[in-house]
Amino acid sequence: MPSQPQVKEQPHPLADLLLTVILPSLVLESLSKPERLGPAWALVLALLMPLGFGVYCFVKKRGLNIFSVLGLVAVIVTGGIGLLNLDPLWFALKEAAFPVFLGLAFPLSFYWKKPLVNELLLNPQVINQGLLNASLDTEFKRGAMNNLLGRASWALAGTMLLSAVANALLVLYFLEGKNPGSEAYIQAIGRQNWVGFIVIGLPMVGVTMALLFWLLARIQRLTGLEREDLMNPGQTVRRNVG
Repeated sequence: MPSQPQVKEQPHPLADLLLTVILPSLVLESLSKPERLGPAWALVLALLMPLGFGVYCFVKKRGLNIFSVLGLVAVIVTGGIGLLNLDPLWFALKEAAFPVFLGLAFPLSFYWKKPLVNELLLNPQVINQGLLNASLDTEFKRGAMNNLLGRASWALAGTMLLSAVANALLVLYFLEGKNPGSEAYIQAIGRQNWVGFIVIGLPMVGVTMALLFWLLARIQRLTGLEREDLMNPGQTVRRNVG
C-alpha cells in the first residue's frame, strides 16, 4: 500500500501572536517592578518566549516564524527603553511600538500566506469556512477573495497605526512635566493605561467590527451567499451560488 502523505502541522496565527508578542509584553509590564523580577530579568524572560518559539518552529520545519521576529524586536525596544528609564518622549515611543508591530503582523502574515486576518475576522468558530471555500469555485472568485483579504489586512494595519499615534499622544499628555521614576510619573502611567483603554481600545473594537461587516458584505456579493449562511454553519444556502 502507498504510504500516506504526512500532514504538515499548521500554525495558529492567534496562538503565535499570543506567545510571541502579547505575553512577552505583559511580562514586561507586570514583572519588571523591583519587588518582582526587576527590569533586567523581566526582559530576559520576555525575550525567551519569542526566541524559544522561533527555535521550536524552525525545528518543526515550519520555517521562519514572522511573529517570533516581530516579538523579539518589540520586546527589545520596549524592555530596553524601560531599563534606561528615559523621559516621557521615549516612553511614548515605547507605548506606540506595540500597536505598530502588531499592525505590521497583518500585511506581513498575508504576504507570507498565513493571513492573521483569517483568524481575527473569519474565525472558523464563527464563519462556515467549509461553505465559504466551496463557494469559491472559480479562479476569479479565489483571486477576488485573496484581494479582499489583502485589503482587510492593510486596513487593520492602518487601524493599528492610528492606535500607535493615539497612544503616543496620550502618554505625552499625561506624563508632561513629570520626572521619570517619580511617584507622580508612575501614577500618570497607571492613569494613561485605563484612559487609553476607553478612548482608544473601545473605538478600535468598533472599527474592527465595521471592517468585519464590510468584509462579509463583499463576500456575500462575491459568492451569492447570505450572511446567515456564512455565520451559521449547517444552514441551507438561501441563494444559488453562480
